[in-house]
Amino acid sequence: MNRTSSFALFAASCIVLITWAGEPKAKTKDRMATLERELRQADTDFARQTAARRLEGWMDSFAADASTIQNGKAITGTPELRKYYEPVFANHDFSLTWTPVHAEAAQDGTLGYTYGAYEAKNGANATHGMYVTVWRRENGRWRVALDLGSAARPQP
Repeated sequence: MNRTSSFALFAASCIVLITWAGEPKAKTKDRMATLERELRQADTDFARQTAARRLEGWMDSFAADASTIQNGKAITGTPELRKYYEPVFANHDFSLTWTPVHAEAAQDGTLGYTYGAYEAKNGANATHGMYVTVWRRENGRWRVALDLGSAARPQP
């Protein structure tokens, strides 16, 4: 009887340990999937708001200290970003659309990035390329920390 009780206690302990050891990994995987869905949704909402509200929709997603790099120069802070993008969005023939194809978040949920394909139109001219956006979570909301784009180049 003592041997049976010891075996049952050992088996129960193993089951508890296996369950306990697997639980954080499952929770981490679920948390990461949730963060990445939220991040992808933030990028999709960013695109929708930009299409609907143009400059205001574009600027609404940026963190106060966000940056972009244009013509080899960093443009940082929402006042400077607004000044740079105002003439771009003032052109009513200009439109910008994009679709995220990948999202990844840090385990602590404070940073993440998305990338995907974009199309910029100016009248009949269209430019296609890829973009990457680095996001930072502020007060529960994903905000753009860095936004970069790279136009596709014809291959030789």
